[in-house]
Amino acid sequence: MMMDSIVRIKWKIKDLLAQKGMSYYELSNKADLTGACISNWYSKRNYTPSLDAIIKVCKVLDISLAELFKEEDEEFVCVGNVERDLLNKWSGLNEKQKKSVLMQMDAFLEK
Repeated sequence: MMMDSIVRIKWKIKDLLAQKGMSYYELSNKADLTGACISNWYSKRNYTPSLDAIIKVCKVLDISLAELFKEEDEEFVCVGNVERDLLNKWSGLNEKQKKSVLMQMDAFLEK
């Protein structure tokens, strides 16, 4: 299971590099990693990237760790402080309260 995730992440990095027209060499320079470090992820040695290396790669590719680790069928939604506060309050509601809040929201949106 974990190995499947690691393979998926490595291929996602490779796809992102292709989309940005960036080589392993460019990535290694910008991420302050050795070229061998990155090429070993895809060689017969099949090394596992360290978390530190993944964080550096994400910065270079301008994506968050969450975006890198999310599954293909998952939607990534960026939330700010207001949304985070709303979600925290939502999780404290019981089912009846949640239904009531949703009904009120629907009424607001219908105008």
